[in-house]
Amino acid sequence: MTGNVNRGGNWNLELIFGQLKSALAFTPEVRASYAGVLANIVVDTTDDVVDDSDGVTSLREAIIEANSTPEDDTIQLTAGERYNLTISGSDEDAAATGDLDIVAGGGEITVISQGDEKAVIDAGGIEGLGDRVFHVLSDAALQLENVEITGGFANDSPGGGALNNYSGTVNISNSTISGNSADILGGGINNFFGTLNISNSTITGNSVDGNGGGIDNSFATLNISNSTITGNSGTNGGGIFNLASTVTITNSTISDNSVDGNGGGIDNLGTANITNSTISGNSANSGGGFRNSGTANISNSNISGNSAYLNDGGGIDNLGTASLTNSNISENSAYNGGGINNLGTATINNSTLSGNVTFLAGGGIRNSGTTNVSNSTFSTNSANSGGGIYNTGTTNVINSTFTEGISNYGGGIYNAGTTSISNSTITANGGQQNQGSGILTKALDELGFNPTTIVTSTIVSGNFSTDFDSIGTNNTIISGGNNLIGIGNAINIFNGDNDQTGVTDPLLGNLVDNGGQTLTLPLPNSPAIDAGSNPNSLTTDQRGEPRFVGEGVDIGAVELQNSPQITGTPKSDILNGTNENDTITGLAGNDTINGRGGDDQIIGSRGNDFLYGKEGNDTLQGRLGSDHLFGGNGDDSLVGGQGRDRFNGGAGNDTLIGGASIDHFIFNTNDEFDSDDIGIDDITDFVPGQDIILLDKSTFTAITSDSGTGFSVNAEFDIVTSDADAEISEAFIVYNSNNGKLFYNANGTEAEFGSGGEFANLTNIASISKDDFLLRG
Repeated sequence: MTGNVNRGGNWNLELIFGQLKSALAFTPEVRASYAGVLANIVVDTTDDVVDDSDGVTSLREAIIEANSTPEDDTIQLTAGERYNLTISGSDEDAAATGDLDIVAGGGEITVISQGDEKAVIDAGGIEGLGDRVFHVLSDAALQLENVEITGGFANDSPGGGALNNYSGTVNISNSTISGNSADILGGGINNFFGTLNISNSTITGNSVDGNGGGIDNSFATLNISNSTITGNSGTNGGGIFNLASTVTITNSTISDNSVDGNGGGIDNLGTANITNSTISGNSANSGGGFRNSGTANISNSNISGNSAYLNDGGGIDNLGTASLTNSNISENSAYNGGGINNLGTATINNSTLSGNVTFLAGGGIRNSGTTNVSNSTFSTNSANSGGGIYNTGTTNVINSTFTEGISNYGGGIYNAGTTSISNSTITANGGQQNQGSGILTKALDELGFNPTTIVTSTIVSGNFSTDFDSIGTNNTIISGGNNLIGIGNAINIFNGDNDQTGVTDPLLGNLVDNGGQTLTLPLPNSPAIDAGSNPNSLTTDQRGEPRFVGEGVDIGAVELQNSPQITGTPKSDILNGTNENDTITGLAGNDTINGRGGDDQIIGSRGNDFLYGKEGNDTLQGRLGSDHLFGGNGDDSLVGGQGRDRFNGGAGNDTLIGGASIDHFIFNTNDEFDSDDIGIDDITDFVPGQDIILLDKSTFTAITSDSGTGFSVNAEFDIVTSDADAEISEAFIVYNSNNGKLFYNANGTEAEFGSGGEFANLTNIASISKDDFLLRG
């Protein structure tokens, strides 16, 4: 009987479980005619195989299959798996051996990792596959999503260790290109006559012996957004090398790349458009951050901490045309041109150059071409010559500020070419005596430099040595009138209309945020007010505020505005001032008032108010109610009035007037005691037994007494009759009853006060005791 023996038959049934791989059930033509079906290919082995009989699909097989049909295909990889390419070979473009070829006619091929973790495609480097990972041929299209491409190596002229795109279209998103190399072009990627779009991705740790450590973009289009290009290396263009192409970079970071030649971050020989991005920590021979030999447009970006260790342009080395808007060039270094070295045409607007350093010339900018500067600030740049700008070409400066530059020759500006300066401020720069701390104009006869300097409606005063000096016989200095000039051997030239000379103190404020894109120097009491001119018909000052206010234009970069009047309502308001000298009145209600910049008048009026002076030398008046008054930075006056008020002067030397009722005078910086942070405050009407001096132990850290009224450790408070006795007292808080000074004696009986010092002065020399103190913390 035929059948299974268990059923009475005469044979055994054997069951075998496994996978069966067969040839395609439908031809490619049939599949193509049925659009959308069979477009997803699942890779289910990490091995690199091409074998129709093994029952699995490898990445290489998936690429071959996707290339064979004209519809778009998606190749799915397993998250976190590593797909090693091991089938070596060359001289074919069908993906059968060597790199994974993407060919025209196969639609767009998407390689995606399914899951949060990236799948890794690894070519094993030189000792592995010895080839790049992907090769996109002309008119082909590839999309990489959530994958990492590593271990690629290209030793041929197209280059591209991870990927070579030759006249195709490639989109890379949420991916990483790392640890790839090439001999000639594009350690990570070579984009040649193609279109490459990169978003939310990282290009890192790639290298090339030639151009483009991260990316080489030649005769092509490259768009980068929300991505990071970091730690790549090469000969030129550590992050990106751009040749006869357009690269657009948005919301991205180019950092810590390095080259032996030019352009540590980017070497541009085409068109580069950079917006809302950071170029930092890169290094090169020239152009530490960015070298431009083409056209560069940079806006709302930060170029900082880059280095040109042997040559020029720590931040930017410009040989072409560069435009810089609303950007920051800071803390870069170079042999020449710490921030920017310009041999082409550079236009700088609404930008800041600060903290840049050069060994020789041009801390902020060394200019041998044409540089136009407007509405910008140069601060804390340093050089041997030309702390802010060193010029042997043509420089035009309008509506700009130069301050705190340091140089042996020309702390603000060194001019050996042609420089025109108008409606600008040059102050608080340092340099040698008679070498132009503000401006030095110097004829270099042996080099054929016979400088011309034109100055109009500009402040050159208040610099640390002489303000304006001229060296050499072939100097031309022209006053356009309405200048405010300090001292120096060139000041006799300034006899034009309404020039002021010999003014050593222009009475300017500190470099702070007074509104606008850059920090500026306000001039609340300066002789520059209403004494300037407007040769360029400017409508605004450096900050963007109206240029004509009052009886005339002000000299310098900033126009004093009319003090805004801000008034609250009878309800509880939150009122914010401007960066001008505001008068803010709260009226009734429990108000919160913020003064912001400027020297403000803040009046709480009625209600229990919180008054914050913040920047500037402010006057705060609580008046009625129990108010909290916080001076902030600056030398402030805090007046309580009626009610139980609380005072905290903040930094600066403040005047505190309590008024009626019980007042608390608070000394707390939220940090350990520092004289610069706490200042010395005058308390004018302290009433012992009524008012309180509150000391926070987070600031007065030597105090061990318990929190609460008085000192639980009696030895921690002492009253003496001389400042000398205060220095050697065993107590930590010491009051001199002869002059009203209050000291923090941080080191006890040792000489002086250690990290402490005087922090308050009771100007009415009140007879206080330990019970007038409240300890907190």
